[in-house]
Amino acid sequence: MLNIKTIKNVLVTDETKDGFCFRSSCSQTLSQSQLASEMADWNSSFTEADYLGMLSVMETIVTKYLAKGYNVTLPFGSLRANATGTCANIQDGFTLGTGNHTLGFLFNANETLSKNVRSKLEYKQLPPDSTGEAKIYRITTLNSDASESTNLSVSKGKTLRLHGRNLTFDITDENQGVFLENESGLTRLSVYNRRGTNVVDSPVPGELAAGSYSVSIVTKPGKAYFTANIDSVVTVA
Repeated sequence: MLNIKTIKNVLVTDETKDGFCFRSSCSQTLSQSQLASEMADWNSSFTEADYLGMLSVMETIVTKYLAKGYNVTLPFGSLRANATGTCANIQDGFTLGTGNHTLGFLFNANETLSKNVRSKLEYKQLPPDSTGEAKIYRITTLNSDASESTNLSVSKGKTLRLHGRNLTFDITDENQGVFLENESGLTRLSVYNRRGTNVVDSPVPGELAAGSYSVSIVTKPGKAYFTANIDSVVTVA
C-alpha cells in the first residue's frame, strides 16, 4: 500500500500559491527472496533457487555496466548512475567522495509499467503529521573524512546518518531509538555519535549479522510512541 500524507511545503512563501504538498511511503517491502518465490509461483518450470540465481547474475551484470557509466535498460525501465555536487570554478573536476560530490541512481519507468501501475495503484490518504511527529528524509553513510556517501552497502562499524525532522528521542527508553529490521528480527542501535533533532549518527553494531535491513526510528513526542520509516535499505557485509 502506498501511504500518502499532506505536509506543509516550507519552500513556498508566496501565499497565492499552494502551500502544501504530498509525500508518500510504502507500507511493505518485497524482498529478493519473496520476489524469487513469486516468480516461481508464476512459472513452475523454474524453481525459486533458479530465479535467485538469475537475479544474482542480473545484479552482477547491471552493476558492471552501471559502473562503466551505461544507461541500463531493464524490462520495466532504465537505470543509470547520476553524479551530483557543487564546485567553486568551472574548471574544477568532479571527485567522488570529496565534499558534497556524491553518486546517486536514477530510475525511469517505461510507459508500459507506468500505465499498469497507474491503473492498479493501491493507496490511502493518511492524516497529516502532527508538529511533533518524526520524519526520516534520507539515509547516508559517513566516509573516513566525514563526507557523506549514498552507498548503503556497509561494513560493521560504519556510521549511518539519518536526516529528518523531530528525530529527538529518549535514549534511556528501550522502546525509543533507531532500529534495524529484517526477517531475523529487530535490532535497536544503542551507540550514537550524534543525536540531534534533524541528524542522528550511529555506527553499525559489530555483532549485527550480515544482511539487508530496513531502518526506522521510534520517538515519543507526546503520550504515545511514533515510528518513522524510510524505503531505503541498508545492506551489512
